[in-house]
Amino acid sequence: MMKNGKPIIGLASSYEKDEKNERIFLPQSYLDAVRHFGGVPLILPVKGDLAEAAALVDLCDGILLTGGNDIDPALFGETVWNDSVEIAPERDSSETVLLELAMARKLPVLGICRGIQMMNVHFGGTLYQDIPTQLETDVRHRMEEPWHRCGHSCILEPGSPLYELAGRTVIGVNSHHHQAIKDVAPGFGIMGRSEDGLVEAIWDPRAEFCWGVQWHPEKIWDIEDASAKIFEAFLEACK
Repeated sequence: MMKNGKPIIGLASSYEKDEKNERIFLPQSYLDAVRHFGGVPLILPVKGDLAEAAALVDLCDGILLTGGNDIDPALFGETVWNDSVEIAPERDSSETVLLELAMARKLPVLGICRGIQMMNVHFGGTLYQDIPTQLETDVRHRMEEPWHRCGHSCILEPGSPLYELAGRTVIGVNSHHHQAIKDVAPGFGIMGRSEDGLVEAIWDPRAEFCWGVQWHPEKIWDIEDASAKIFEAFLEACK
């Protein structure tokens, strides 16, 4: 349901609660990127019933799954690995519904950071719950601020859509995560890996546009053209 010729992009919100308060929120960079590349951002709440979620998704031309909380390991058949894993079951439930509604309506979906992990788990994949304690690597996957820079390289798979889009084999990415894809969901293809072999980008060849990236292109699109092209391709698919 485009507004003034611009696609409306539903953004999954982050969620926090403590003894006194609950809140949903998003970094401004997601909204700014959607607007810059020609979309209208619509922040989607976490808690709500199926009818409300369906009504909101019906307003959208595409869904963007954002970064944030860790995925509950129960969703891929594991228990919590250690204290570094901070889950938000409410958000997991909400985004499960979002993905099901988006797929039923054949809406384009872009998953960023937690988003690629949620996408992978939803369709049957698994995760490393905590990279520092489960893998030996020299790549810093949880870089310190500032995040408006590239922290390591991503090596693209020749012939993949992202390789064709970027027009080269190696791109720069930022990195702020401690979880990552372990087993890729059945039917999904790998579009890129970091130097240590961790999956950085996936896609579903059965869908018109269903991509996930482990980095934050919304923070570096102005300094790394491959990240800009990801947003361009997503917004184009949403028109």
